[in-house]
Amino acid sequence: MSLRALVLALGAATLPAALAAQDGSAVKAELAPEEQGSQTGAEAPSTQGATAPAPPAPAEKPPLSLTKALGIPGVGARLDLTGFAGAQVAGDGPGDVRFTGRADLFVDISSKGLGLWDGTTLRTHTELRASDRGAGRMGGALWPQNTAALLPLTGEGIEVTAIYLVQSLGPKTNLLVGKINAIDLLAGDPFFGGWGTKRFQNVAFVAPPSGVVPPTIMGSILTHQAGDVGITAMVFDPEDRSGDYWLGGLFSTGVNASLGATWAGEWGGRKTTLGLTAAGSTSRGLDFEDILGPPGTVQGTRKGSYNVALQFGHDLAGSTKGPSHVGVYAKAAIADGNPNPIEAAFVGGFAGHGLFAGRTRDRWGLGFYYYDFSDTLQSVAAPLVRFDDEKGVEAWYALALGGNADVSFNAQVIDPASGANDVALVLGARLGLHF
Repeated sequence: MSLRALVLALGAATLPAALAAQDGSAVKAELAPEEQGSQTGAEAPSTQGATAPAPPAPAEKPPLSLTKALGIPGVGARLDLTGFAGAQVAGDGPGDVRFTGRADLFVDISSKGLGLWDGTTLRTHTELRASDRGAGRMGGALWPQNTAALLPLTGEGIEVTAIYLVQSLGPKTNLLVGKINAIDLLAGDPFFGGWGTKRFQNVAFVAPPSGVVPPTIMGSILTHQAGDVGITAMVFDPEDRSGDYWLGGLFSTGVNASLGATWAGEWGGRKTTLGLTAAGSTSRGLDFEDILGPPGTVQGTRKGSYNVALQFGHDLAGSTKGPSHVGVYAKAAIADGNPNPIEAAFVGGFAGHGLFAGRTRDRWGLGFYYYDFSDTLQSVAAPLVRFDDEKGVEAWYALALGGNADVSFNAQVIDPASGANDVALVLGARLGLHF
């Protein structure tokens, strides 16, 4: 049995949740006033988002704007077109160049902008993906080294992965209800997030897997700002809902919930954030102790799973809104390890912009990740396959080519979970057009 076959045997209830999940502590980045306006140009309710990270580069409207082209009051839109080329140049596996292309359309519709009531925004995210088979995973790695090549989980073609309402409940409180793309919630984070099209490409950085939050959720998110502390509460269906447009089966397999708090202030005279988030699920997953039982036996299940994460960010030099910036970021987590395939994790590194004089719009990042997978799963799998922990390093640099385009170069060194594979080196390039 291969490692890939073993992982697939865990079932759809576990793998999607671990592929591209995120915790609730970064949700404020999506709700901050500057992000609500800057992502697509539509007005949205304020949440007094003092704790939200600012965009990773100085704000500058592109010379070509879809919002301006539409010219509809209260409607903002942004279109991102991204092409990828990547190849594994060291390690086990084919060294062919793999290509991926995708389009992401974001649309905001503001009730106030339409001349109606104040405080409501409809937000949508539509994705179109086409990719070579195997472009998302290389070298025996469990986590996709190209997130954009594998999401949405429904496959190639068009999918609306977000359609939800943002309702202001006051100057410091917001409620989100509907189908929500979890990675969208990290849009304003200077290190994590970015859909694999903006910053890092490995899912360990794009949306650090928790084993509890699926890529697309159906449910509600409540945020409240209490002084320097932002509080986020989430209740959602345990299953990935990327391809669902109705409420059928909602919460039929259980309920997932998350509660997080993030403090934002200054340490040593520089902006600092510190957040703690706990997420849990009542759904049942395969009991890893029983997954390799004799043929014909009924596989056991185990109810309940959790993930607790601590996240830190600190400005080392410059400012996220200035001509240059360097920040350090880290996230550490622990989980139950059965039925959650994750037992512990650490993700961290550096990111910023304006590294070189005269290149204030260029962005860059350097990160390291380590995932400690379930000891129970590794022990049970040992007679058939060597299933190790996974760790890796990713470095990227994005050259700004005016206001509407950038080209990025990416290198990843991955020590894969598949013990049968050597350390892999994956190189890639990415071209993005933004309107």
